[in-house]
Amino acid sequence: MVVFAVVDSGADLCVFPASMARDLGMEIPNSRSSAFSGSGDTTQMAYFEEVRATIMPMDGPNIDPNQQPLTFPLYAGFCDTLEHVGMGLLGQEGFFSRFTVRFNNAESYFEIL
Repeated sequence: MVVFAVVDSGADLCVFPASMARDLGMEIPNSRSSAFSGSGDTTQMAYFEEVRATIMPMDGPNIDPNQQPLTFPLYAGFCDTLEHVGMGLLGQEGFFSRFTVRFNNAESYFEIL
């Protein structure tokens, strides 16, 4: 299953739309839940599962053509409030805590080192 996600340095957690959990055959809601808040005033509920994530190589300027996919275990949350976004958020716990990430704002790219 291909899932798109945004690298979000302002997000505490890695979260995805709940429909993605259902597509992966996960039962949510489950007992591994956590309340969190995002950019809105509303408290949101995420249900967590361990998944295997793979970041695929991309093409483009400044990107090493010999890069390999990065596969890693990810404790990810799934919530209904991200349904309208249609993609996940890779946040501090689970993504930035695992990798060294360098942003090049001037040239509009980032690297996972």
